[in-house]
Amino acid sequence: MPTSDSRRLDVCEVRGLFPGLEGRAFLDTACVSLAPRPAVDAVGEFLSMASACDERDASLHHVAMDRLRARAVEEGARLLGASAEEIALVESTTHGLNIAAQAIPFRPSDNVVIADLEFLQVAIPWVKLQERGAIAEVRTARNVDGALAVEAFAEVVDADTAAVVVSSVQWVNGYRVDLEALGKLCRECGALLVVDAIQELGALNLDVREAEIDLLVAGGHKWLNSPFGCGLLYVNRRATSRLEQASWGYLGLAEPEGGWPHYFATPSTTPVRAYDFPDGAKSFEINGTANYPGAVALGASLALVNAIGIDQVEARVLGLARAVHDELDRLGVRLVSRSEEGARSGITTFEVSDDLAENEAFLERLLDERIYVSLRYTSGVGGIRVSTHYFNDESDLDALFGAVGRFARQRLVGVARNR
Repeated sequence: MPTSDSRRLDVCEVRGLFPGLEGRAFLDTACVSLAPRPAVDAVGEFLSMASACDERDASLHHVAMDRLRARAVEEGARLLGASAEEIALVESTTHGLNIAAQAIPFRPSDNVVIADLEFLQVAIPWVKLQERGAIAEVRTARNVDGALAVEAFAEVVDADTAAVVVSSVQWVNGYRVDLEALGKLCRECGALLVVDAIQELGALNLDVREAEIDLLVAGGHKWLNSPFGCGLLYVNRRATSRLEQASWGYLGLAEPEGGWPHYFATPSTTPVRAYDFPDGAKSFEINGTANYPGAVALGASLALVNAIGIDQVEARVLGLARAVHDELDRLGVRLVSRSEEGARSGITTFEVSDDLAENEAFLERLLDERIYVSLRYTSGVGGIRVSTHYFNDESDLDALFGAVGRFARQRLVGVARNR
C-alpha cells in the first residue's frame, strides 16, 4: 500500500482492500467496521516480529516495537491537522472520556453539559462525578426534531460550566454538530470543549484547530476501520495547562540520555527521585506496556485514509449518504436524519413504521438478506441506521433499496386487500 507520502489512492479503487465486503452489503460502520488488508497485514507482521527477537537484545527489540507504535500518532496528527505532541493513544473512546473526566480539575460548584441524543458512555463519567459530589450537575442540551443547534447548548451553559461534552456526529441519527460555533460558545463562557469523534473521524474532515477543540477522542473500531482496541486522544496544547495528569507511567518521561537500554544498565540509577513529565498529550496515556498490535493496526488504517485524502473520503461518504437519503425519501419511508447539508454525515436513519415491532421485523429481514444495518434509539429519536463509508459502492445501496422497495410494495398490496 502507498505510504502517506505516495500519490493519492482513488477512493473508488480501495474496495478490494476490504475482503469482508464479499457476499454482503455492509452498511454498519457506525456499529463496528471492517479492517482493511493493510491493517491486518501490519498486525501479522508485528506478531511475526514479536515471535522472534531479531534485534541484538530484547531491550532494542522493545525500542523497535515502540517505533512501530508511533506511526499511529504521526498519522493521527496528520489526519486531525494537529502536532504529534498533541496526540496520545488510548484503548477506546470510553478510555479517552474517562481520562478527560479525571484530568479536568473540577470544583464542586461546576456543571457539565451534554446533549440528550448522546450514546450512554458520553454521559457516564460525568454522571458518576456528580454522584460523588465532584461536580454539582450534569445539564442537558435538548434536541429539536433530531437537531442540536448551538442555541440548545447556549440555553444551559453558564459561568459554572466547566466542560461541554458532545459527539461531533450523533450516533442515532447522524446529526453533525457545528463544532466551530460550539467552540466559540465554549471560549465565551470559559468551558472546555470535549468531543467524542468516533462517528466522524475517518469519514469526514475534522480540523481541530478550526473548531478550537480542547480534547477529542475517537476509538479506532468504527470509521477508522481498525477494530483492535486502540484509538486517538487529542489534547490541545493550549488546554494542557488547565488539565491535571492522572496517571504516571515511565514511558511518558522524556527519554534519558543514551536511551532506556543505557539507563537500565547504569548502576547509579535509583527509583526514588523526582520525576518530571513533559507537557503534551502523551502524559495522559497510561505509559506502560500498551496494546502494540492495536496501535500498529490503527497506524496502517490511518495511513490508508491519509493516502486517499480525507477530502476525497468525505466527498464519497456524503455522496453515498445523500443517495441513500434521496432514494429512501422517494420510496416513502420516514426519514429520521435531518436533510440540511451542514448537518449530514455518513449515517442515515429511517423508519418503515411508527410501530417498533415492525421496524424490528424489517431489520431482521435486512439481516437475513445479508444487508448489515442496525436499529438504534435514544430520547425517542432513532430507527434503522444505515452507515455509508468510503469502501461502499452503488451495489450496496441497490441491495438496500431493493429490500425497502419490496417492503413498500408488499405494504401497498396489504392496504389494498384490507379495503
